[in-house]
Amino acid sequence: MIKFFRRIRQNLLNEGKTSKYFKYAIGEIVLVVIGILIALQINNLNEQSKKKNLKNEYRSSLITDYTKDTIQLNNRLNRNRERLTLLRSTYDSIENGYYKTIEDYIELSSIRGGIRVTNTYNTNSFKLLISSGNIDLFDKELRTELMELNRLQKAEQTVLIGNKDYLYVFMQNLGLKYPSIGNPFSTDTANQLLWENVKIDDLPRDLVALIGQEGYTISRYVELSEGVLLQTESVLKLLNDTND
Repeated sequence: MIKFFRRIRQNLLNEGKTSKYFKYAIGEIVLVVIGILIALQINNLNEQSKKKNLKNEYRSSLITDYTKDTIQLNNRLNRNRERLTLLRSTYDSIENGYYKTIEDYIELSSIRGGIRVTNTYNTNSFKLLISSGNIDLFDKELRTELMELNRLQKAEQTVLIGNKDYLYVFMQNLGLKYPSIGNPFSTDTANQLLWENVKIDDLPRDLVALIGQEGYTISRYVELSEGVLLQTESVLKLLNDTND
């Protein structure tokens, strides 16, 4: 094709048709420019298509991750609210004089149970979005909300891990002080030996302290996790409403 145009120009020059030559040359330049512009437009459309596909991939991954987080948060919040209700009821019973004897407090110790007061979030998609610099694929509002959610998650984890560790140390110390098996008034010889040097009169005070510490730990968990849940749901709404 290039040789064809070159041959036409050469013929025009040979025939002395300078005016036509320049018009033809200008026309050829215009065609080249138009071709370049079309190529740039096609390239731009291809880049936009790639960005759109990449954005949709991140969007889908983030929705999956945050949906899993909301399920986890709702489940753990429900369990911890139930535990907190039990602890408050028990504390009220103590204040109202329901527990009077050491035997009552030994029975009370049976309410101790495992709790989950920390969360594990699905952050792989968010971390990849940040490390790749592709967070700019999303608009300013969504970027701001994503960063705020990440901040809340980190702040929550710092507080909750500290509270959990303190509570577990508290529980471990009580476990060392009071044998975890049997009843101190049992006739079983081995059990009596375990409880022989235990200051049993301290048990009511220590159990009340444990209930208070566990109640505080759970209350903080509920408070902070509710905040993270609200922000997660807000981000999910924005992601679902995002136009391609």
